Amino acid sequence: MKKVFCVGLVVVDVPLRPVSGTVFSCDSVRIEPPVWATGGDATNVAVTLKKLGVEAALCALVGNDGYGDFVAERLTALGIDLRSFCRHPTLPTSVSHILIEPEGERHFLLSGVVNSELSYSYVKEELIDEADIVYLGSAMYMRGMDEGGSAALFKRAHRAGKLTAADFGGGDAYDSVYWLRQLEPMLCETDILLPSYREAKTLTGKTELSDIRSVLSVFGAKLLIVKLGNEGCYLTDFKDEWRIPTFSEFKPLDTTGAGDSFVGGFLRGLLEGWSPENAAVFASAVASYNVTRIGATGGVPDFETAYAYVVEHVDGAARFPLKS
Repeated sequence: MKKVFCVGLVVVDVPLRPVSGTVFSCDSVRIEPPVWATGGDATNVAVTLKKLGVEAALCALVGNDGYGDFVAERLTALGIDLRSFCRHPTLPTSVSHILIEPEGERHFLLSGVVNSELSYSYVKEELIDEADIVYLGSAMYMRGMDEGGSAALFKRAHRAGKLTAADFGGGDAYDSVYWLRQLEPMLCETDILLPSYREAKTLTGKTELSDIRSVLSVFGAKLLIVKLGNEGCYLTDFKDEWRIPTFSEFKPLDTTGAGDSFVGGFLRGLLEGWSPENAAVFASAVASYNVTRIGATGGVPDFETAYAYVVEHVDGAARFPLKS
């Protein structure tokens, strides 16, 4: 069975809903009962892939606390490979309180710095060897990985003949000149770039998609996918380009993790042997299902559900052949 090794963020998400813009002018606001959930880019992608029928391993860092116990128990129950899932001896697990507006948009209140301590020393190299794709979540957010760890990870993956994919996050404290210089060794080893539009602007200093493409083309990636929220995504192989829309009939309840579920869906489509364009269409369906439920991966469908949807709504089964 195909496998993806995911490296990066893990947090405990505490979604708070509904929270409107008037909350700070009120003495008290009644919300729905909050329920803990796993979150963080790499964790969300690993969970998405597992729900879509692909084996996933996770390298991430939590504290020796109840939140860390919760994450470990939840991911173990899902069957995610945790051989590279580690506990920090002193720092607590990162926690994200998520304020969700009635329309589904969300705002994060994040505590904890343990993710910045994740470094290549925590990576078990046998998991690279076992994987088909090595994925890094939240470049520009984890100091230990940004300062050489991510480049070491992808160089090792390429030596083993693996496909590499990188997502991004944070980065607002520095300008694009800093980030391009800091991440150049990793970018030169990345096959698939998967930033959001905001992250792409931070990384390149550009606002037009054509300019973002031009800046990132020099590093040698095979694909660039810029996630555009409810407008879908921009996809290019640096020769041709496509705009993939979202599926408008899905009503968003919580957009937390939408981009991560898209990434998981896209990697799943590539593992099925589909073209990047068709993989992006499938990924859009996965993300569209996901936002209809609370939690970063609460609405991720199984592979059969997402596959049946795209076959029905996008040109039929001939466009999405199955390997078995």
